[in-house]
This record gives sequence, structure tokens and C-alpha cells, in this order.
Amino acid sequence: MPDLLASLRGRRIHVLGLSGTEGSAVADYLLAHGVDTFTVHDLSTPDTFPEVFRRTHLWMSPEEQEAAIRRWLEGPVPIRWRDRYLEGIEAAEVVFLPQAWFRYPENEPLQRLPVQVERHSMTRLALQLCPCPVVGVTGTNGKFTVGTLLYRMLTADGRRAHFSGNDRTHVPLLNLLDRLDPADWVVLEISNRQLLQLDRSPRVAVLTNLAPHHLDDHGSFEAYVACKATIFRYQTPADVAVLDVDDPVCASLLSGIRARLVPFAIASPLPPKLGAGAWVADGWIVAFGERVLPVADLPVPGEHMVRNALAACAAAGALGVRPQAMAQVLRTFEGLPHRLAPVGEYQGVQFIEDSLATNPAAAAAAIRAMRRPFVLIAGGRRPGAVPEDFAPMREALRVSPVRAIYLIGECAEAMRSAFRDLPAEVLEVGTLPRAVRRAVQLLRPGEAVLLSPGCESFDQFRDYRERAEVFCALVRALEGPAGRTS
Repeated sequence: MPDLLASLRGRRIHVLGLSGTEGSAVADYLLAHGVDTFTVHDLSTPDTFPEVFRRTHLWMSPEEQEAAIRRWLEGPVPIRWRDRYLEGIEAAEVVFLPQAWFRYPENEPLQRLPVQVERHSMTRLALQLCPCPVVGVTGTNGKFTVGTLLYRMLTADGRRAHFSGNDRTHVPLLNLLDRLDPADWVVLEISNRQLLQLDRSPRVAVLTNLAPHHLDDHGSFEAYVACKATIFRYQTPADVAVLDVDDPVCASLLSGIRARLVPFAIASPLPPKLGAGAWVADGWIVAFGERVLPVADLPVPGEHMVRNALAACAAAGALGVRPQAMAQVLRTFEGLPHRLAPVGEYQGVQFIEDSLATNPAAAAAAIRAMRRPFVLIAGGRRPGAVPEDFAPMREALRVSPVRAIYLIGECAEAMRSAFRDLPAEVLEVGTLPRAVRRAVQLLRPGEAVLLSPGCESFDQFRDYRERAEVFCALVRALEGPAGRTS
């Protein structure tokens, strides 16, 4: 750790995205550890910076947010705001980039920087400096749930563990480093964009599943898969690789893995040549040959939850966690916000919010978990979308009790084409409020409304959280006095 920080001192460093979690975490860490020869850049202005900062630092208390805002606005570190953004970047020796930097046209000059300019990121720096072993969890879907389950299993087993997720509600790993001991464990959710900039793999690497997603960032599914494979790329035989061997795309990576393989699968039992792992046998979740919990005792329904539980048990088993600790966590796990979350009921109709289903595979998993008749509200943004993209949702809907599908946002036309042969009403209704109103008119007591978009939210909302908030507000309005009399 001292060598890395020493190598940064005195160099011309530029940190991008001060108003975002990654940029501020890097700048804070460097400053706190005696690296002060850096300039920060941000696309906001001094007037808009506080609002953006508060929105992207939800893991801070309001008092902490205001103190940090004052520190940056009044502090000695040079800041290049929107009107001077990237000024001086041509003289940089080291650049710290946020994970989505390439999505902003303002960052085009960075593409022309000489190859000898070192590109870093918050996640890369944190992995380089972390004093204890890291379990990295990635995948198209389920990584946050698997990371949460694994973290809880480690703590239930008496281990000192820490968890950092890939969103603005979690303390970044970089901010945790100074409180970690070598005997601790860190569970870290890692996105595809964070993987792009890594030069090492975690001690334990978990890949939940792979389906087409973020293809506008990567150009092709093959490139996306190659990016995800980075989580295994730098592992050695002393490390552990956990992945779903039922998933044909995940299984295609097996030949390139050098770490000890710990597979999981619903197919039972696993082929002996693949080694120990987690699977389902006689209705039980089994990890390393020991029964953990009956599948029927999982509070969250659906095959996707079984696979999430298996992934967590496989990784936990590789770390020696007792089956009793695994069972304790699984038995009490009732899901996470924005993932198949019941958010209200009106006249016997249940409303379920799954706004984090930002791709068709995630929405298909939610649809397969539905047991009562329901209306699906779906749609949003998916760059370059074609009807074939939504085949996973169509196949799940075909065997589900869906009564109607109400489509919103930019992808409505492509989705209507994908779903046109289904035995359900399929309508483009434009907006979320219209979809909810129409669903209420159609449904009867005992049925449900499922918001599981299968698309990103940016065409009509700031992000998936705002989409969820709007949906919940619409439900609350139904439940209120005006709703009851309407």
C-alpha cells in the first residue's frame, strides 16, 4: 500500500467526476493520504454541484453531505467546472476515470491521451490497496442479491465482513479501507464498466449469469462477455471461481479459468469433475454435500431466487461458512428494494415493484415468479432495441398467468411486436400513470400489477429509483381517501 501511494505523490493527477461517488471517493482518499498534486473536473457548476452531490451520495447523512460540499467548494484543491472541464488534461500523468466516463461526449479528448498516461478507477485503486481478501460478485442479474446474501452468511458465521454495492446507497470500498484488518472479508459488487479498468481479479470471483445487456457500451454480446470474464482473468490456482454451469454462456468460460472451480446449478448432482459446489437435490439446497434449506422455505419465490441462493451458498461454502449460517440467512431473506417488492394493495389487487429489472432477462425472472393473474407494466429505453431482444420475456409470459401487458417509453413499439402473439391484451399506453390507471380498471381482487420494465429508465425518469418512486406514489394515491372513493 505505501509503495502505491508513494508512486502517486508529486505526479500530475486528474480526477474526473467530483460530484459522483467515485470521483469524490478517489479525491478524498488521495487527499487524506498525502497525495495532493491533483486537479478535479466536473460537468456541473458551483451552483448545481450541491444538488448533484446530494443525489449521488445517498450513503452519507445530510450533515455529512453538507460538510463535504463545503469542503470541496471552499477547499484548496483546484476544480475545473463545466466551463473549464478537462482544462490541462493534456499534461496529465495519471487520470482517474468514473465507470461511465465514455458515455459523455465531453470526455472525447480523453480518447486522444497518449498510452503512457495511466488510467485508473476507484475500483482498481481499492482492489490494489485493500488489506484483506475480496469476494467480487458480478453478472447480468442477481449480483446485488448474491452479494447481500453472502455478506450476511459471513457475518452469521461469526466472520468480520464488509459489503459495498455498486450504487449510491453504499459506502464505497475506498472509504472502508482504513478500517479493514487483514483477517476481514470484503464482499464487493462489481459492474461491467468497473471491470473494464481492472488489472487484477478478486480472491473469490462470483459470476451469477450472463445475458445481453449494455450492448451500446460494449458493441456486441461477445465483448460484454469478455468484459465480465475479467473477474476471473487474473486469478491463480490459489483463488476461487464461482459460476452457474447451467448457464451456457457462463459455462463457455470454464476452459479459461485457472482458479479452483466452485460451480452451482439446479441440475443435480453436479458432475464430479467440476468439483464441490452448490446444487438442488430432493427439494433441498445442498452446499458441499450438506443440506442447507428446503427450496420451499425460501421466502422469495422464483427460480432466480434459487439460483441466487445457490451462488451465495457456493461462495460461502468455499470460505468454510457453516450450513447452519447459510440456512439462517436464506430462511429470513425477504428480498431487496426494487426487486419484486410488494409495495401496496388496492381493492384486493397487489402491486409489485421490480424497477431494477432493467434488462429482458431480469424481467423474465420476475414474470416466472408470478403465481397469480397479473398485469405487466414494461418498457423504457434500450438503445437499438429490436423485438428479438425481448424473447426471454415473451417465453416467460407465454407460460405465465398474465392478463394484460401495458407498455411505456421508447421501446413500447418493439415490445408490442415481440408480444403480439400472446393470449393477453397488449397496449402501448405511453406513461406509467396511464398504465396503472388502466390496470386498476381491469384487475379483480386476488390479482396483481407487476412493474418489471425489462428496460432502462432514462427516457422518462432520472433512474430506476425515480421510476420506482413514481410507481409507489401512484399506488399510495390509490390507497388514500381519493383513491378509495374513485
